[in-house]
Amino acid sequence: MTKGLLGLAALLALSGCGAAATVKVTPLRDQSASQIEADRARCEEWAKRTASVTVGYAACMISAGYEATPGVRSTSQRVRMARPPTTNDPIRVLIDFLDCDSQARREAESGLGTVGKAIRDFVGWSANADKRRQVFVDCLKPRGYNIGKS
Repeated sequence: MTKGLLGLAALLALSGCGAAATVKVTPLRDQSASQIEADRARCEEWAKRTASVTVGYAACMISAGYEATPGVRSTSQRVRMARPPTTNDPIRVLIDFLDCDSQARREAESGLGTVGKAIRDFVGWSANADKRRQVFVDCLKPRGYNIGKS
């Protein structure tokens, strides 16, 4: 039993179960294969130092000129920057994603009540998913992002 669990853990560690494996990104500027790999490696390392590795990785890749899903519960739509990136963008994008996700969650769950919140926490249910998605999109667009497939 222990050998099986250790083997599974080793397999998962070697199979790339990091943020890069869970976030699908699409290059938007005809990046070469070597540039894509360099961006992936840089963003993977940068994301490890953030509070949310998956969201951090997506933020870093988006700020490097890719389209990706942000890795938050408010949306599964792809996001890209509507303007050319700057050097501080990974941090700014990460803050925007986390802030808009938080606003969307608060708005969608306002008036949910104690029982609804307990069910949400226990089951992982997302209350008012459509409203949450819309609030998230409405929050990101004026901050300089395009949402959905390009």
